[in-house]
Amino acid sequence: MTADMVNELDRRKRILKRYKRNAAMIDRLSEKLEELNNRIYSLRSPGLSDMPRGGEPIRAEDLIADKLILEQRIERLNVKGQALRSELLDLIDNLDDPRYAEILERFFIDREDFDTIANETGYTVRHVIRLYSEGILSMSL
Repeated sequence: MTADMVNELDRRKRILKRYKRNAAMIDRLSEKLEELNNRIYSLRSPGLSDMPRGGEPIRAEDLIADKLILEQRIERLNVKGQALRSELLDLIDNLDDPRYAEILERFFIDREDFDTIANETGYTVRHVIRLYSEGILSMSL
């Protein structure tokens, strides 16, 4: 592979990985939202005690405001993700070789790694990587 082909492959990978990055961000924020929900549901009424306490108490209103902001961020990323997914599927669906389409869809849309793809398709990992690279280079970006 020439240096120009490697640079072009890297440029195309960055474009195609936008959906994966978006989905990973949604996963991260969803986990954060779940932790926040657990904190909200585990809040108790403040108890009276003669023991000193440090710091500001956690208020339910603050947690609920944080929850609403997280939900809005997740929704915004979901909308963006749907557009990215549609764009990516259009590119994949226009490939001539169905092997390329299968590998690229599993890698970018289903977010599987090369080992998993190889195990489930019966290809070697090396062959999966070759199909992945050829498929990306054959796309019309």
